[in-house]
Amino acid sequence: MGSFFLGLLLLCASTLMYEVILTRLLSVVSWYYLAFVSVSMAMFGMTAGALFVQLRPALFKDELIPRRTYQATLAAAISMPLVLLNMLAIPLDLSHSLQTIYSFLLFSTVIAVPFFFSGVAVCISLTRAPFPMGKIYFTDLAGAALGCLAAVGLLWIIDAPSAMFVISALLFLSAAAYANYAKETQHRKKLLYSAFAMVCIATLNTSTLYGIQPIWAKGQIDRRAHILMEVWNPVSKVRVYKPEFGPPLMWGPSPRMPGFDAWSIVLDIDNDAATPITLFKGDLTPFKFLRYDVTSLGAEMRPGGSAAIIGVGGGRDAMNAAVNGFHPIVGIEVNSTIVNLTSDRLVNFSGFDKIPGFELHHDEGRSYLTRTSEHFDLIQASLVDTWAATSAGAMTLSENALYTVDGWRVFYDHLKPGGIITFSRWFSAERANETYRLYSVAWATLLSEGVADPSSHLALISSGSVATLLASNQPFTPTDVSKLKTICTEMDFTPIVIPGEKIDIPQLRMISSTHTLKEMAELRNLSDLDYSPTFDSSPYFFNAVHLRKLPYFLATGNQDSNLRAILFLLVFMLAAVVLVISTIVVPAWFLAKRQAGARRAPPGGIVYFIAIGLGFIFVEISMMQQLSIFLGQPIYSMVVVLGGLILAAGFGSLVSDKWPVRSAWQSRVPAIAVSLLVVLYYLAVLPVIHAFIAGLLWQRILVSLALVFSCGFLQGFCFPVGMRWMASLSQERNLPWMWALNGAAGSLASFVAIIISMDTSIGTCVLTGAACYLLAGLLVPVKAPADSPLPELATEIPEPAFAGQGSGHDIG
Repeated sequence: MGSFFLGLLLLCASTLMYEVILTRLLSVVSWYYLAFVSVSMAMFGMTAGALFVQLRPALFKDELIPRRTYQATLAAAISMPLVLLNMLAIPLDLSHSLQTIYSFLLFSTVIAVPFFFSGVAVCISLTRAPFPMGKIYFTDLAGAALGCLAAVGLLWIIDAPSAMFVISALLFLSAAAYANYAKETQHRKKLLYSAFAMVCIATLNTSTLYGIQPIWAKGQIDRRAHILMEVWNPVSKVRVYKPEFGPPLMWGPSPRMPGFDAWSIVLDIDNDAATPITLFKGDLTPFKFLRYDVTSLGAEMRPGGSAAIIGVGGGRDAMNAAVNGFHPIVGIEVNSTIVNLTSDRLVNFSGFDKIPGFELHHDEGRSYLTRTSEHFDLIQASLVDTWAATSAGAMTLSENALYTVDGWRVFYDHLKPGGIITFSRWFSAERANETYRLYSVAWATLLSEGVADPSSHLALISSGSVATLLASNQPFTPTDVSKLKTICTEMDFTPIVIPGEKIDIPQLRMISSTHTLKEMAELRNLSDLDYSPTFDSSPYFFNAVHLRKLPYFLATGNQDSNLRAILFLLVFMLAAVVLVISTIVVPAWFLAKRQAGARRAPPGGIVYFIAIGLGFIFVEISMMQQLSIFLGQPIYSMVVVLGGLILAAGFGSLVSDKWPVRSAWQSRVPAIAVSLLVVLYYLAVLPVIHAFIAGLLWQRILVSLALVFSCGFLQGFCFPVGMRWMASLSQERNLPWMWALNGAAGSLASFVAIIISMDTSIGTCVLTGAACYLLAGLLVPVKAPADSPLPELATEIPEPAFAGQGSGHDIG
């Protein structure tokens, strides 16, 4: 008995660890943060595995169950390193070819394999084991929750590919425990040796720069050359390149910049976001070259005050603030690895300990500024967030608290009189919309602060492919305007917006013509791209392409980077649709049709299980998105939401056994109650986030868990109560079909949820989930329909609380 529970604990922990670490790997190999792909493939694989158990009853007779749990877990253990090798060898990028769809389909299939075997083992463990169901569920939940925590902890120690070998080792240990339960004792020693071998491989792999690592990243081959060190953590992979002597890396350099050479070390985040460290020995004189970068305008305009630098990186902005006499200089860096490198391991090179008045804080910028009582003459963020899925979030398919009106109001409130907020964004032909939307956020912030004429508070200057926006809490004076023009002339910068002067760019004129936030909201539909300001309720700053405009962009060949992100999403969704239909829906449907003389599955029951599958994932994905703003890290929100929902819904499933289902009304209550509670969550979440955003990370995690747990507990009722009610309607033999539809709906719902959130708002996605639960509750079948030859499955369901709950997500 003890061996069984140990095997289940390790299995469920490993499954959740794989899901979290898979997300971290996808952030490196792909352009975007793809947590929804991990969720979808976990749902798909677990559903397919559990359905396989139900569709092949001859393979899973009672006397074979112990052996099958051992064999399925062993298959998961063996598949893990094989999946890693294949996954890292498949390039993920878009091309005008049908081959693109196949590559995404192949990738999705490969990463789903361990979930399939885990689904088989979890299914038979939960439904066929001769032990108390309460203990089984508790073990399942405990393993899943531990897996969420262990994944984060493991990524503090080793890199993500090596972590996959550790997961394989845990699965081998799980197989050994199950083997002991199955009395397959002759295999235990081999399994323990295999686990030890996986740990050794993980140790060796993490100790070298040239082991098993992604060779395709961001659509290009990674040559892995000139690397000094590489450090993974739960939110990023930071690569340190060897020092080089030459021209320093500039973002928006002046054409008149004189020649200058220096020793530099480049830090690279997730294979695309670069930040340089320039050798500093205590003499600021050579660093006057930084004034030739357009990102330095804010410090040039307000020298000698106090500064807050959001996203310190390698220290360029902090160094420029020091050159301009700022004191103190408060640096805020969200990535702990960068903090450690610049202030400890590479401090002799960075010279951070020698920058006058500089203090470095490991924190999220908005959270720190909300918490502090300090006020600043300058708040600066230069190119924070890029194409790479950095710790601040990904370019399009993630959220960023720094680029919303709610976030800017925090910055605005922490300015001294006449202080400046300065943000820099890319301003190339295909990415100018980022700067236009940043201008919109600043304009909306000023309107929300009661500024009658925002145009007198804003300036926008560009050089090369970067533009810098300056926003002040007081109108720029004639002296300020004169100084700004002088700098532009001296540096040959391009003035785009100057207070009191005509704006030539149509998009900026359109934004500047608005006088209320309501008028600004209408900018969403006034052009091909969305230039309306973003708020915490819909924080997709980098997504300016809406689905209704997709045909236009495809027809015109527009290369806007937002289009690329949406196509990534749609191609992944297409691959998921093909997998779900071919391996779940079609097999279950055809096997059902073969049976004759059975009761037809009631339409209300079909809708019920599809609706709760959709509703659960809509709410889960929405929580991940919304709490990412709160927690400051996408992966932290994923872990908190997954762990919290799994625990809460699992406990709800256990308690639901005591809920009576003697009538259709009693069966409706849980789903309707979830609908109401989700609406309450929708109403409460933003006020709660804004009230507690100043808290420390552990405090924000506790608040997040409180938000998640209340919804998840009632959500856990819906699936088992529905199964029990269907069984009471003599639908036992149709339960696998109901469950398959539930799992299929959940597998695809994560993609639909992302589309709804990006195209409307996160709140709309939450309310859509609530509507799904309400629909499910209202359409619970009242009684079984008349006998009919369609459809049934030739299988039996030994437990009403059917497979896949807990770590498998199938708790809709």
